Amino acid sequence: MTSPFTGGDAILIKEPREYDFRGSKFYIIHHHYHCIDTKEDYTDARLDNLNLNQVYNQYREKEGIPFPDEITAYRKQYDFPATKMSQMLGFGVNMYGKYESGEIPNSSNGRMINICKDPEIFRNYFISSLSHQFSDKEKESIIKKIDKAVDHKRANINDEYEKYAALGNVPRGILTGFVAPNLEKARQMVVYFACLCSPFTTKMNKLLYYADFLNYKRTGFAISGITYQAKNYGPVPERYDGLYGNVSDIVDRVVEYYSDEKSGERLKTEKEFDVSLFSEEELRSLEKVASRFKNTTTKDIVLISHDETAWIENEANEDFISYQSAFDLKALN
Repeated sequence: MTSPFTGGDAILIKEPREYDFRGSKFYIIHHHYHCIDTKEDYTDARLDNLNLNQVYNQYREKEGIPFPDEITAYRKQYDFPATKMSQMLGFGVNMYGKYESGEIPNSSNGRMINICKDPEIFRNYFISSLSHQFSDKEKESIIKKIDKAVDHKRANINDEYEKYAALGNVPRGILTGFVAPNLEKARQMVVYFACLCSPFTTKMNKLLYYADFLNYKRTGFAISGITYQAKNYGPVPERYDGLYGNVSDIVDRVVEYYSDEKSGERLKTEKEFDVSLFSEEELRSLEKVASRFKNTTTKDIVLISHDETAWIENEANEDFISYQSAFDLKALN
């Protein structure tokens, strides 16, 4: 890293720090640069976001406050504009839109928003507590949209079972990289690596792990929300059998022998990777992992993963791996 002060060398410093936010204390791994020549510490926009995301994510988890993508999804299932949701929940006229854009609700507003998550619960709450605010015509229109969301939820209940079978049901938090487990993103990550290097499942487990944890290291968020577990051959998705079973429509699982007596499943595909699901930063993380490990053998990537704190601290009891260990990644910067 080049120092903006002198053009000389600067180093990245990572250290535990305590932050105060809305009356609570949170402990994060603070990132900043240190100029060798001037001895000054400084940050840039990326590090500022990384530091703040760690604080905000912990606050949302502690207070049960939904994340911006969830707040948007709750509204969209009813096809309401943000101003209508603000009106219905008793917020300022533009407040719901601000929450969707990243402003953090206070605890009481967060609880109100969470009521909207389940359309059946929201329907009962609207009728009993909110409907008096609206004319009969408005009330009828609102209930009709909520009923449509209820019907959609019931019609798509199998989707939730598939998601559970592939990703489990660990609550959004440090074990999911502070993103909601996203089955379609996980499926497309498998497609991405299957297309590039046709790995055996053991190697695919490591590629997914490194992609999610590298993205968390850079941004404070995972890509897929997969929960990982420390197993004998390194970090693996908690439900990797369910995940690979779910991708059978887009990825071929081919049994191949890699020695005289041993065989394994190689994941191959000719399907096109859906780039539209991923942010630019997520794509950079995927590309970095592919570049680093494309030609690495399964045996070697297992050994590399065994050198990671994530595996060393959790393998004895096969524990779930905290994404906090991403800041200690050794194989990728």
